Amino acid sequence: MSGPPVGPAGARPDDLDDPGLLHRREVVLVAAVRVERSPDGAFTPGPLQRRWRVGRPNEVVSDTARRSSYTSPRLVPLLWAPDVRWHRESAGDVVSPAGFRLGAVEVIRLGAVMDTALAGMDTPAAANGVALLHGTLPAVRPAHLPKVLQFCANIDAHHRQGEQRQWVARQLPSGCRLAETEREMVHGVLVTPRRELPVLHEGLELDAPEQWLWKMLYATEYAPPSEAEEELRELRLRFPTAVRGVAGARGLSVVGTAADPNPEQPPDFQYFDASSFHLATLHSDALALACLQKAVLDAFGREVARMGESEPLRRKVGQLERDLLVFRRGYWAADFGRQAVCTAIIRNLQRGCGLPEALQSLVGDLGELARQVQAAETETTNAILGLLAAVGLPLATGLAIWQGLPQSGAPSLYRTLAVTCVTTVLLMSAFPGLRRLFVTLFRSRAGRGSRTGRRGRIGRGGRP
Repeated sequence: MSGPPVGPAGARPDDLDDPGLLHRREVVLVAAVRVERSPDGAFTPGPLQRRWRVGRPNEVVSDTARRSSYTSPRLVPLLWAPDVRWHRESAGDVVSPAGFRLGAVEVIRLGAVMDTALAGMDTPAAANGVALLHGTLPAVRPAHLPKVLQFCANIDAHHRQGEQRQWVARQLPSGCRLAETEREMVHGVLVTPRRELPVLHEGLELDAPEQWLWKMLYATEYAPPSEAEEELRELRLRFPTAVRGVAGARGLSVVGTAADPNPEQPPDFQYFDASSFHLATLHSDALALACLQKAVLDAFGREVARMGESEPLRRKVGQLERDLLVFRRGYWAADFGRQAVCTAIIRNLQRGCGLPEALQSLVGDLGELARQVQAAETETTNAILGLLAAVGLPLATGLAIWQGLPQSGAPSLYRTLAVTCVTTVLLMSAFPGLRRLFVTLFRSRAGRGSRTGRRGRIGRGGRP
């Protein structure tokens, strides 16, 4: 007698409702945060340590030294140094209102130089670090998992996710808070089946793994659109056999295409154990680095927009140009060396969020502000030279004539000064350009004085 009919991708119809159909539902959530001070003693300095191939001769421990040896030493002061990163393992059964089961929390702050640059801006930066929440998604029907991921990543209080946002805020250390502008956390997710992935939507050209890649990347319950195949091709990452992955603006999605655990695979050759290890370590680091880049560029963008509302100051423009150069040669130029997947994750997130265009726009805007500063200084110089020419030359000529008079007394001096004043007025009347230079000079002086007084009142606690 034959068994029950087999459903899509070999899954039986009654199995499609089985929450145990999936073996791994691992996820890391990355949120932009504001770190005011170093975390307390509950958090340990350095990155979260995970082990792979435990008990074997080739066991790997994901400490700072091992990560830098696999990637690049340049990443140590950016991601793994004890003064920029802290971690805490979750104690007990900690579950969010959306069902996310917490395993560990990490906090990464910008390095001292870049953090100081953001602190010196007149417009406070919304974020100067990121928090990584490692955990697992709840065991639900496979078709419901993308929607559950959406509830876990969404911390927008206006989308009825206030409880989830408050829960995330409680997991952060004292002196660290969620950025006010943070509405949805970037996520990295790994899903593997006990046998094989079920087809979530019938009648599509995408196979089961591609459907899972799309839906977990965008955390949506809706079916992939017609252009999903082409977009997935552009976002595809190079993973080994039995693993597929894509990365975009929303984060990272990795799915297994074979049974997990696979009894036919030797213990030293488990793709999915390696995928779990990398998601919690290097792949999470790649997501964090891209989010840090976005936080810095957002802060620069707001500061440049504020400076463009009034006459820019040469000192501030020059400082921003130097800080942006430090960022470009530090965080922006950093890569993961031979770990091509990590570098591809960063590049995909950068393109998805428009970070290269934002950086290029900042360079152009700062160049325009520098040009305006140079033009203003040139106008001031011309005004001073015009003042010397219009007042100094007639005055010097008049005094020379007065000294040569037979009777160079006070009455003749007054007459000479009167002639000088009349000459100056006639010169200003005859040359409109000279009159404009005078107006520009005194208007610039008055504007700088009012800004100085306003800043003084604000610094003393007064209202502007």
